[in-house]
Amino acid sequence: MSKVKTFFGEVKHELKETTWPDRKSMKKNTLTVFGVMAFFGVFFWASDSVIQVVLNLF
Repeated sequence: MSKVKTFFGEVKHELKETTWPDRKSMKKNTLTVFGVMAFFGVFFWASDSVIQVVLNLF
């Protein structure tokens, strides 16, 4: 039980030392992630469609 208490004490200590992003940077980072996901989603969909059309020609 002592090890568990020590572990959670260390976790609490580390969380206090963590630098959390502010609201503005968090919003910017979230929008960036969604933008990149949308870009790659469209990219892979288009690539898959082109490959499918090419394979159906043969």
